[in-house]
Amino acid sequence: MDRSIRAGISGALIAITINLFSPVYLDFIPSFLAAIFAIYIFRLGTLKEGLVAAFMTYIFNEGVLGTITLAMLYTENKPYELTVESWMVFSPIVTSITALIAGYIGMRLVQRIKPSHELPPSLPPPLPPV
Repeated sequence: MDRSIRAGISGALIAITINLFSPVYLDFIPSFLAAIFAIYIFRLGTLKEGLVAAFMTYIFNEGVLGTITLAMLYTENKPYELTVESWMVFSPIVTSITALIAGYIGMRLVQRIKPSHELPPSLPPPLPPV
């Protein structure tokens, strides 16, 4: 479980970096790619670990980006204007579904690369009779 938490934090840092240096807002795509990459790098082989890492990546990324946005509005002394659109309503649902998909894809990539069973070491051949 400790590796999945480290993978989630690393994935969030990757997603935040992608979002900050991207000229356009990419919605959930940086979180999706960062979650898969973090799961693959940390070799999380179970679905539980993959889902923990993916959801941590998504939640921390959204939280940090929202905080940065609100802090920038506060420092510029601009009011926060909220217009409710259909994407705003469906965005949390899409984000949750893509987090599930990212955890599953990352776990499957690791299982594909990871050897399924280790062979026992072979014994040396018997000595010839004297």
